[in-house]
Amino acid sequence: SIKKKKKKSADTEMSKEEAEEKAVKERQRAKRQQRSVFVLCAVVMGRPYDTPPYIPEALAALSKHSFEQRASMGVRDEVKRVCSEFKRTHTDNWEAHKKQFTQEQLEALEDVVSTPHYYA
Repeated sequence: SIKKKKKKSADTEMSKEEAEEKAVKERQRAKRQQRSVFVLCAVVMGRPYDTPPYIPEALAALSKHSFEQRASMGVRDEVKRVCSEFKRTHTDNWEAHKKQFTQEQLEALEDVVSTPHYYA
């Protein structure tokens, strides 16, 4: 009976250690994600009125974080803000800028900046 109790407590301790390790890994992942997203946001915002070839790919990568469940609200909000700001600053000459995007990249950007239609 004593051996069973010791074994049970050892299993419980192991579970606590595993849970702590998992929590540490999740915090590290969240920090890496936040840094990566913020760097991409800075890259996009660094060219406010033109569209270098790397911007469409950066926006498509950012858009994935807009709807990711594990992303913090700060990350999601920043992605939405940057995509909206990009669209706003490129409105005047959008037809020319739009040509640099693939259809998938345009759809990814529109998914972030468009307002959902709940009654459609």
